[in-house]
Amino acid sequence: MHLKETEPSPGSITAPEDLQSNLNITLTHKPTTTVSSSTPNEQQQQQPPNKSRRPLYFAYGSNLSPTQMRHRCTQNPTRSSHPVAIATLPHWRWLICESGYANVVPPPSLRIGKQLSGGDKVPVSGEEDAVFGVLYDMDVGDERLLDGFEGVDRCAPVSREGGRVPLRVRPREQGSGDYNKWVVGARVVRWLDGGYQRGLIGDGDGEGEDGEGEGGEVMTLVYVDEERVKCGPPYKEYIARMNRAISEAETLGFPAKWAEEVMRPYIPRE
Repeated sequence: MHLKETEPSPGSITAPEDLQSNLNITLTHKPTTTVSSSTPNEQQQQQPPNKSRRPLYFAYGSNLSPTQMRHRCTQNPTRSSHPVAIATLPHWRWLICESGYANVVPPPSLRIGKQLSGGDKVPVSGEEDAVFGVLYDMDVGDERLLDGFEGVDRCAPVSREGGRVPLRVRPREQGSGDYNKWVVGARVVRWLDGGYQRGLIGDGDGEGEDGEGEGGEVMTLVYVDEERVKCGPPYKEYIARMNRAISEAETLGFPAKWAEEVMRPYIPRE
């Protein structure tokens, strides 16, 4: 996404098995095998189970660049660096925070800790009052690699903010990490891969049961720095990567006007 070029650490911050079950979310692929003792007629009468889907990855910083994603996601780069949609996080706010890298602040109803006092000081993200990003269908192995680049604390405890922010949204504390992992709904602005969209929705008509057509909502993984929510200048090496990210994203259909209004006050052209 947007952090300094450090070597990724092995492992993942995925929730423990019992937590995943309680949250009804899947942060890692877990192949399952169903064994049925029912007769063929009974099987025909049974409804097929709902397809379990991992959240798509919502990139909003330097990982807007598919080129950077290919360099970082070495487990399955063909899949993980392939953009599938342009989407927004409604009522979120985008900034370069005091660490020098991109960050996002959630809407007031989901804010915790320093977000409560600092969130309103971050400018509203353009006329749309939303953060735009690029969605990737990231491989679980590459998610672990990206956790390392984003500085996720794999030993952080289970969230203590479950009363304000549901555990399904924020499974863990940020701990000593640079970013935390949230799972939130994003609004699809434009699908970039019609084949992927048809596979996700099932019938290809753009109006799936889960609202996954354009204008509908999909669940996404978002890296959020809960601790650094003040606006600041960009880290020097980050400027070049953000310029590449903006350029590549705009070729995909990322809104140039939004980038100009929201990103360019922080990111000078080179």
